[in-house]
Amino acid sequence: MRERTTESNSSGPYRRRLTMIVLAGLLARGAVIVYAGQHPKTFDFPDSHRYFTVARNIAAGLGPIDSPTVRAGTDPIYPGLLSVGVWFGLTADDQLMRWAQLINTATGVASIGVLASLARKLFSERVALICAAIVAVDPITLFFNALALTETLYSTLLVFGVYLLIPGGKNKSQPNTVGVGQWAWGGEHMEQTIASMRGVFLASGVLGISALTRSSGLLFPFLLWVVLWNCFAPTFRRVVFALFFSILFGVILAPTMVRNLHFFHTFIPVRVGSGASLMEALGPWADGAPGMDRIVYPTFPPNANEHERDQICRDAAIEWAKQNPGRVLSLAWTKFCRTWSITINASDYSSVAYKLVGWLTVAPVFALAIAGVVMLRRNVATLALLLAPAAYFTILHMIFVGSVRYRMPAMPFVFILAAFALSRLFDRKAANV
Repeated sequence: MRERTTESNSSGPYRRRLTMIVLAGLLARGAVIVYAGQHPKTFDFPDSHRYFTVARNIAAGLGPIDSPTVRAGTDPIYPGLLSVGVWFGLTADDQLMRWAQLINTATGVASIGVLASLARKLFSERVALICAAIVAVDPITLFFNALALTETLYSTLLVFGVYLLIPGGKNKSQPNTVGVGQWAWGGEHMEQTIASMRGVFLASGVLGISALTRSSGLLFPFLLWVVLWNCFAPTFRRVVFALFFSILFGVILAPTMVRNLHFFHTFIPVRVGSGASLMEALGPWADGAPGMDRIVYPTFPPNANEHERDQICRDAAIEWAKQNPGRVLSLAWTKFCRTWSITINASDYSSVAYKLVGWLTVAPVFALAIAGVVMLRRNVATLALLLAPAAYFTILHMIFVGSVRYRMPAMPFVFILAAFALSRLFDRKAANV
């Protein structure tokens, strides 16, 4: 049975079911926050305290700085949101942790509706509801909701940006296809063209903000354009919209680029720090896992600024990689396995209970997603769109360190694949009754 995209307004039953799923997701996130309050050490990550420090500096009018010697080492959006809590008097780390959890809950609940909207645009209301149900109660998604990290916010922004960028005009030359291939930028009427341009405008803003939330995703929007490029016509419209997007995306990043130019007198689109991260991933101490504390840093000139120090680190990591190509390949495989592990890698989360949760929830989703890939193998456009985030972040973290944390932005799209497969399996079962 072919999935059909519903273009009309949401039906009453769909809205009611989605509302119930959203409420279930809200309750699940509230329960996890309560649990986190009772077990704070379980949800305490070193990066969280860095965000808290930067948030306090933003609130004090110092800008998104870690310290006087590290002025551009943290992406500004997430600590910027945390700084709102500081303005309200939430200055201690435990207070900011709760504020971060509230931010994550708001964006996490919003992600349920956004992901459902994307799945509905690509496939059907039933796929949308299944997908929403998965993300509402997925244990690892809920776990990250209670952490003061960027995963929840960034994933929501990424899904929303993709949703906005997928055009909404029907392509009559492909009326019977499923998914991306049946959409066209602009359609045949001025109203549709304006609507498509509005979507591109909003997508550029959302994806620009996402890059300032997690700079590792800076290049993903351009991969997205490559994936979508051949799906739509005419070519002139594609070029105009792509240029329009690129300019607006650059405008969002411009204040950060100007700030970095002022500090370092060179082009830095987001933040400094990739060199040290590369040393963490490529060096005699590297084992594929995060471990900044293990790095033996090279000697820095006395007056080197943070950008110059970072360049020295990058050069040292690349030189080591050139001298140890076999080890680089071995580490890449280790990082891949860590990123797509069914269970959480960290030793603090290696108990039987954590492993059982992984095998009972993550493994079935992965199996269904693989089935979804097989079912969609003839719809290259839709499949490429849904696999693009996984491909991008997998390759990135086969170079840098790998962790379950770093696959989280790709998981909403994996959930869509799993939901599509489950919907088709329901169809086949019904046909055999």
